[in-house]
Amino acid sequence: MSIINYFNKIIKSDFLKSVSLLMTGTIFAQLIGYLLAPIITRLYSPSEMGEFGVFHRIIVVIVTLSTVRYELAIPLPKKNSDSFLLFRLSIRIALISMILSFIALNIYYLWNNLDFERVIWIFCISATSISLVFFNLGTNWAIRHQYYKNLTYSKITNSIVLNFSRVIFGIFNTGKWGLILSFLVSSVAAAFHFLPNYFSNSSEKLTLFSKKKMIVLARKYKDFPIANLPHALSDSLRDLFVAVLLTTIFSEQVFGAFDHSFRMLRLPIMLIGVSMGQVFFNRVSKYKNLSKPLFPILKKMIINLTLLSIIPFGIIMFWGEDLFAFIFGESWRFSGRLSEIMVPWLLLNFVTSPISTLPLVLNRQRSFFLLGISLSITQLFGFWYLPKIFGTDKNAIETVFLYVSWSQVVLSLFIIFYLLRIAKISDLKNKIN
Repeated sequence: MSIINYFNKIIKSDFLKSVSLLMTGTIFAQLIGYLLAPIITRLYSPSEMGEFGVFHRIIVVIVTLSTVRYELAIPLPKKNSDSFLLFRLSIRIALISMILSFIALNIYYLWNNLDFERVIWIFCISATSISLVFFNLGTNWAIRHQYYKNLTYSKITNSIVLNFSRVIFGIFNTGKWGLILSFLVSSVAAAFHFLPNYFSNSSEKLTLFSKKKMIVLARKYKDFPIANLPHALSDSLRDLFVAVLLTTIFSEQVFGAFDHSFRMLRLPIMLIGVSMGQVFFNRVSKYKNLSKPLFPILKKMIINLTLLSIIPFGIIMFWGEDLFAFIFGESWRFSGRLSEIMVPWLLLNFVTSPISTLPLVLNRQRSFFLLGISLSITQLFGFWYLPKIFGTDKNAIETVFLYVSWSQVVLSLFIIFYLLRIAKISDLKNKIN
């Protein structure tokens, strides 16, 4: 096959078309955030960003628990009717979870006699959590049916509403509440994009509804709540505990600087990795059902992600501090310094995030959960114990982040080799069978 024919084949492939569609929307959505970021970071201080970061991580914990991860199983069944039943199951669990959360929050309010500001805080947590739950359900429903346009429109809507509302609230000097309300409004707007597709498919499948079949499917995909939920929950709790540790041991300003640098370094994941990961998940699910080899897809994905990461992460490694000060304002210079330190860690995170759904397809959630626990424990231990050794001044903070970053690098490399290994084992089993 000639080189020209090879490239023509790549261009015409469904995988590339799907990735291109999702990436176009994602890049456009993130471009809005990039263009407005220098304005937003001048309207909000690192301390205010730190307070919002804690709020955001509380939301992630709640959303992770709400459906016990059954929404991730929606793209997997061979039959669309089974997929629909999993969708209904996830909604039922989410509604029960939200009702219980609402009752618990009201009891907490009555018991502690909270002030008005705390009541608004609780309302924003509840409303945002509900919106993100339906957004996650809609995302996996869209992946199942390859409604990639809806995913694209949803991302663009979310970005436009989020970033422009941040600017508007920031102009009126609303502080952390501007960030919180912007997140709430954008989550609601993004979730609404999936309603038409759901209702257009649900009417014909309501006649196929079977409570017994739903129970059977819940048992079939029990690894999601048993193994994947603890994994995801450990990640979200780790992020929340990191926020609490950095805020308590250092300051809200230090956590705000870390959170901003962490989000900026994860932007390549949002621009490219999420789109590739969603299509990768759909593709390996189909290949698994058809007993096709998974190792070549995984290997190619790792190589492509590594090549894509070199230039953006290389720029941050050498010029991160000055770039952050120039783009986001002088108050964010320290955030740029932390970015330089965390580049190796986040580069490998960029590679592993899109392919981390492979254990879901291969029913390896339990072993993958242990690896996730190792990452979490190492990170939390580093942020908790190392300040006792090195102190809490600026130089000590950089040293702490350096040690934590390289511990994550070592474990991330191990995860990549683990994923390659389980893909190869799966392919060998298919050949034998």
